[in-house]
Amino acid sequence: MDVLEWIREKLKPEPCNSDKFIYDDMDSQSGRSLPIVYEPFDAAKKAHWRDRGALHDYLLSTLGDGKLLMDFGPGDGWPSLIVAPYVYKVIGVEASIRRTKVCTDNAARLGISNAEFIYVPQGSPLPFEDNTFDGIMAANSIEQTQDPKRTLKELFRVLKPAGRLRISYESLEAYRNGQERSTLLWPISDRKCRLIIFDRDIDKESVVQYGLTFALPSQDIRNTFFKDVSRISLDKVTVPLLENMRSFITDSRTCTTIHPSGKTLVLWLREIGFGEIIASYNGITIAGQLFESLPEATRPRTLSQVDDYLRPIVRVVVNMHAPIEMDPMITAIKTNKGNLESSGGKRRQLSR
Repeated sequence: MDVLEWIREKLKPEPCNSDKFIYDDMDSQSGRSLPIVYEPFDAAKKAHWRDRGALHDYLLSTLGDGKLLMDFGPGDGWPSLIVAPYVYKVIGVEASIRRTKVCTDNAARLGISNAEFIYVPQGSPLPFEDNTFDGIMAANSIEQTQDPKRTLKELFRVLKPAGRLRISYESLEAYRNGQERSTLLWPISDRKCRLIIFDRDIDKESVVQYGLTFALPSQDIRNTFFKDVSRISLDKVTVPLLENMRSFITDSRTCTTIHPSGKTLVLWLREIGFGEIIASYNGITIAGQLFESLPEATRPRTLSQVDDYLRPIVRVVVNMHAPIEMDPMITAIKTNKGNLESSGGKRRQLSR
């Protein structure tokens, strides 16, 4: 019997949304690794350059300086908390109660008063009037909703005419030819962890995830069942192994998500009514490439120097059209024409 068949037949996993599947159990979505949010900026780290590239990408793509922005799915408060010093206000919309609290606590700890985080359950309407936001940032969050296309429609509704939506997303194309199925062992606490199995259908742009929660520390599972391997591959997860581990399984759950490709997103955005769509290169990647290409002795060494160096470059990059086959980041602009064509109603159903 196939492992996934065994899980479905023997454990009967409970269907749930992505928040219950994993996010409500996360102490930190980023592993407390975010510069500014969790640790001081360090110009000697490539990841910190990429983070500043992301900041300027979202600011410049949404024309957000001094404006009211939404961060849809902020996780630990990213990019809300790094964007906040440059905008009038940023409102983070989260579907996880725990993530909302983490974001709010991080803002208070950092002394950021113009970032607000609100909890909006999946399937509930966004609590905003039409044409509220100057710009919206959606960092790998659209695909975590129950219905990504309906989510985009709702974001269109609350965006002002001439407002901009900047989207980053996880396309499944990178998993083709060998990585359609994979596993992840996620430590939930000192005494609990979750084994996640991903079953990806690349052509249908969907993922079925199975989560098995164990009343054991993740390291104990590695040592006892997987011989302390650094990465647990699916071939190590067998039916006999799970039978032996069954007494430690406290719950099982499953979650299905839709991961639209860049091509699908552009199609949807046009159908929804966005007047202009820019599939472009992004400031995150270019910042990392610049870090690697610059000799260490010539790199900017302070946060302000890195920002001054990156900002004009990112300004060009976010308007450079990229092949849609690359699944680039996308900026969608709500024109007056698109606004007139959208159907009425102050609030519609949100899918995250």
